Amino acid sequence: MLNAAKNIARSVGIDTTALYQSLSARSLDAAAREQGLSDTADKLRAIIPDLRNQYTGVLDEEEYLRYWEKKMRGLHAWQVGCVQDALEIIGGQNLVLADIGDSSGNHGIYLKEILPAGMIAKVISVNLDPVAIDKIKAKGGDAILSRAEELDLLGIKADLFMSFETVEHLTDPVRFLHNLATEGSAEYLFMSVPYRRTSRFGGSHLRTMDAALPDKMTAEEVHVYEFSPADWVLLARFAGFEPVFESTYLQYPKYSLFRLLAPLWRKLDFEGFFGVLLKRNLGLAERYADW
Repeated sequence: MLNAAKNIARSVGIDTTALYQSLSARSLDAAAREQGLSDTADKLRAIIPDLRNQYTGVLDEEEYLRYWEKKMRGLHAWQVGCVQDALEIIGGQNLVLADIGDSSGNHGIYLKEILPAGMIAKVISVNLDPVAIDKIKAKGGDAILSRAEELDLLGIKADLFMSFETVEHLTDPVRFLHNLATEGSAEYLFMSVPYRRTSRFGGSHLRTMDAALPDKMTAEEVHVYEFSPADWVLLARFAGFEPVFESTYLQYPKYSLFRLLAPLWRKLDFEGFFGVLLKRNLGLAERYADW
């Protein structure tokens, strides 16, 4: 049905990508309003007006203005809100946050500006991409060049680990989380991932026909695991954490006509994103004898 609609649109000269992105942008606006994220998104836009450098890959200018800017604003507003909720639970002042998988340093800038003075002492960004590290340092941020799985945790005295859309890119997320639980200084981790109702191995890149695959794929591009929320939480429990709270951000509203776009989001992107605040609990992990 989706392909048939695309073919009809092409036959009458309609740019299907532009049409999809325009509808998606309106869906994102409605979703942000319904989920109470619009005000936070506006505050974050005032802090960082331009998000074109969020990723290492270059965004098309028209697509950024038509779609990507709204997509990133809603997601960032939800992520920042979740971290605020996490810090209310953790408490304290002069906290050190470690953002593992950070590609731009933007979340650290948001949090320093939006949280009360004195709460955040430092945000340390971690990425395996030298381009990302250079971007973050150019903005005055602290950054470490390292694979997430190989990070020297003894050198980072963090009070909260953060990981935004990173663990799905890792080849060994269990080992990564277990290392955080056993070697990391922080008792808490906030983790967000794309929301899927059912688990699967590999994202869109790995599901492309071999002939259409690029010669090289980076970690930023490839999802290795795309799990359901229940399976991500089970994986985290096995690795050495327990959930404190969970949150789901949807890219479409539940109570307007744009809810009809849910199957399209599911097919072409993700319905939304799932986040969970985790607290160290090695009870299950210690029952496993062969780490």
